[in-house]
Amino acid sequence: MADALTIIEHIGHLEGTKVVYVGDGNNIVHSWLLLASVIPFHFVCACPKGFEPDKETVKKAQDAGISKIEITNDPKEAVRGADVVYSDVWASMGQKEEAAYRRQVFQGFQVDETLMKLAGPKAYFMHCLPAERGVEVTDGVIEAPNSIVFPQAGNRMHAQNAIMLHLLGL
Repeated sequence: MADALTIIEHIGHLEGTKVVYVGDGNNIVHSWLLLASVIPFHFVCACPKGFEPDKETVKKAQDAGISKIEITNDPKEAVRGADVVYSDVWASMGQKEEAAYRRQVFQGFQVDETLMKLAGPKAYFMHCLPAERGVEVTDGVIEAPNSIVFPQAGNRMHAQNAIMLHLLGL
């Protein structure tokens, strides 16, 4: 929810945008796929072979027929024309013993200045944080003017408060 709010704040709408996730097909990707099953936008997940998101979650999003969903192993092609390029750590909690192996497998999936140039000059960068700088994203990208990772992090509080108020019926 905070990610959607951040995109709306910076682009003006989520509907019709192209959001490209580059990295492991993990829980973040699954959340984006579920959102794509109710809000129309173009979602692309670019991940190494063998690290694709859960097939049932992909199928649910595709079967909803609301958004364009793509899973690819080519990050350079994926980011072309993106409104948002999104990344996350390559080894999440419980996977730290795989970190060295994942760094080898994920070569070519780092979000760097070259990849962002392929996305275009208006593309924003997002990351759920904390980031492993120099691994899945370069310092130059995360600190660039089009990086919206810090407003994104701040929006988590607002989104969580809104969800709690809704659940409490207030």
